[in-house]
Amino acid sequence: MIIIIDEASAKLASFYYHDEMFKLQWRSVAGKASMSEELQEKLYGALLGKLLDELQKKLPDEQQNNLCVYEIENNSGYTESADNTAKANTGNLRIPKAPADYIWIISNRQQKQIADSLGIASVGEPQCGTRYAVESLAELDIEYLERVRRRYNHIPWDIGETDRCLIRELSLSDLPALYELYDKPGMTDFVEPLFDYETELEYQKAYIENMYGFYEYGMWLVFSRETGKLIGRAGLEHDELGYMIAPELWDQGYATEVCRFIIDYARENTDFEELYCRIDEKNTASVRLAKKLGFTNSGHMDDDINASIYRKNIKNIKNNEKH
Repeated sequence: MIIIIDEASAKLASFYYHDEMFKLQWRSVAGKASMSEELQEKLYGALLGKLLDELQKKLPDEQQNNLCVYEIENNSGYTESADNTAKANTGNLRIPKAPADYIWIISNRQQKQIADSLGIASVGEPQCGTRYAVESLAELDIEYLERVRRRYNHIPWDIGETDRCLIRELSLSDLPALYELYDKPGMTDFVEPLFDYETELEYQKAYIENMYGFYEYGMWLVFSRETGKLIGRAGLEHDELGYMIAPELWDQGYATEVCRFIIDYARENTDFEELYCRIDEKNTASVRLAKKLGFTNSGHMDDDINASIYRKNIKNIKNNEKH
């Protein structure tokens, strides 16, 4: 990830004071001619050079001299598996190749307009007019900036990992694999099938924009860390827990592993006091799993789908009771 920032904003941004934690490198945009060949090769590929040339044309001279570029190595806790921006590798260093690698911490509306014209994600205080606004730049950290960069460029967030699984948001490029998953025997015995492709595509576009974009949670995809293949779907529809695992992996503990991760995620990242799930009593495997996870039958039914409602308190719980 490449951060563009001016000196005034840098002094207000929290990560600026912790450069020993993040391997930062910076140079004035106007001073690129004085850079070493190694740094030029690393920071100024064809697209990057063109981008910064455009910045120089659009920015007043006084802002050019104060503008800095930071390269942040990928140590924010995110895997790169879902990042589909153009990239190349030389040793352990990434060479940025596209505007999708950038985020600009802006200090005024002019910078916001320039960022928009170049297709660069931006974040700033409310008066700057950016879509991703923070009350104070001191609230910023590297993880938040990386998430904004991904959200702006429609790159799915990596939610987390278990021993055997990677859990991340859905992207539209995942739809063919999702149809393959739903077509497997038994997958739609107790869940609704997908829509036809065009309808599902429009539905998922809206879901990514509104559910992921607004709530920052939703139904996610589950991938095997060993093979990289899609093996399930699980997540939160508000305070409802849902999951599905490919039939060839049933009775191997994958559902338990993934659902425990999501319960912990909800405990740490949401305000929900409890979670619930709706289970058809004929789905005996899910009834067993719910009880194993500490859910209890509330005695209520969802008559629309003939399902019992199971509930679990997720807040006031001792650490040794989590698992």
